[in-house]
Amino acid sequence: MPIFLEPDQCFPIVLDTDKDKPIETRPTFSVKSLSMRGQLKLSTELDAALSHSTPEEIFQATCDLLGEYVVGWKNMGVFEYGCDVKEFLAHSEARELLGKVLKNQHVPAAEKKS
Repeated sequence: MPIFLEPDQCFPIVLDTDKDKPIETRPTFSVKSLSMRGQLKLSTELDAALSHSTPEEIFQATCDLLGEYVVGWKNMGVFEYGCDVKEFLAHSEARELLGKVLKNQHVPAAEKKS
């Protein structure tokens, strides 16, 4: 069944730098899967975010996108879901995360332990 036909299903995404950490403590983001239409929208928005003229505008546009596509996280230390991601993510990590959302690159089923 196409993943987009399972409403409200969330999937975990792990940044490349965290993939070798133990599953039970691995920083993990929860995102919803995207259809092709959603992927096209995010792709356009990612390009637009980089078109701003100042670093502050670029970073804010990137954070706004994260707020739209990330629906939760765990194992982020003192940073609970809903706080400002600028406090714990580098811009390159935020872009990597959005790239993984765009490509529906979720953690393999064998690693989805809570």
